[in-house]
Amino acid sequence: MKSKLFFISILFVSNLFTQKQQTKIFPFKSAIIEYKYEASFGGSHIKYIDDWGYKQADYIRKELNFGGNTDKEYETIILIGNKAYTINHQENEVAIGRNETYAYYQLNGDRSCTEVSEALIKAESYVQNGTTNFMRKEGKVWKANKATKITWEGLELQSEINFMTMMVIKATKIEIDVEIPENKFEIPQGFKYVSSDVYQGYSGLDLQFENSTLKTKNGIKASFDSSDLIGCDNFEYFTQDGEKVIIEGVNDYNKIDNRLIKSQKQFMTSNEVVLSQATTLIFETTEGNYGKLQIKEITGNEFEVRFAIFNADVSIKIHSDGTNKCVESDFEIMLDKNKNKLKITPKDQSKCFVLGW
Repeated sequence: MKSKLFFISILFVSNLFTQKQQTKIFPFKSAIIEYKYEASFGGSHIKYIDDWGYKQADYIRKELNFGGNTDKEYETIILIGNKAYTINHQENEVAIGRNETYAYYQLNGDRSCTEVSEALIKAESYVQNGTTNFMRKEGKVWKANKATKITWEGLELQSEINFMTMMVIKATKIEIDVEIPENKFEIPQGFKYVSSDVYQGYSGLDLQFENSTLKTKNGIKASFDSSDLIGCDNFEYFTQDGEKVIIEGVNDYNKIDNRLIKSQKQFMTSNEVVLSQATTLIFETTEGNYGKLQIKEITGNEFEVRFAIFNADVSIKIHSDGTNKCVESDFEIMLDKNKNKLKITPKDQSKCFVLGW
């Protein structure tokens, strides 16, 4: 009976992660789109889509020629569900934010992904203005004040913006339902994490479809409420038993996941480090698990930390339970002489690194 319950539990967790990844952003499972820049810009842009848009990666190599000066912008934007990674290849930095757009597709799962994508386009003050044949696909034309874009199945095929300078980006090659290498969604090694509250998508906006049956010439009508901008929600994690875990933290603590921690492994050290209030320690345990830790409270000679240690499948192995015992086997933790910071020394094979702000 016990083994049967264990199997049901594993099945439940498996289904849980499958359901999270089956929220569709696009009606096709995968795609590779190559773009080129025109007008004042030059360069290339390649977009990779997998798992119906749950995973997206945009590799952007853009050069602006303005007044004889060239400004280069080399970045990669990786979206994994509700997480967003913006990688600056010139500064060797990666900023972690939230992919707010993904939340809208989750909340409006009873609608087609194309309906939701078009509602988001309208939120940018675009109005549909007919259709056009673009690369043998029937694209919808959208116009705003000084901008025009063409979309197909929620995918942007061409965009023109004429504000201060002209920028044109258009698709030159589209491959649908192709194999996408997993390394296209990896954070490059050697890049440092930087604090960021930058969001991809429509942070804080509440998408409301006005009527579930109302149809217009341009499709479903939708409106947005921006009266109450929402701050950064916590990421949801799950234990191996399917328990949802949310650990309250400050600053960017809740944006830091297993993927980020592993990308910073080369900066981890076995030396003593000093942890201040509102900063975050990331670490690798003697057993090879990754985790994060932050000061929760310091009162007199006592202190309490918040922490999470991840399994290889990014589920939570151990997390804060009101004590510090779960991390004391890997680290020696003590107050500094001023009793407002923690001195942390790794034990055995453990390593750690304090994220700067």
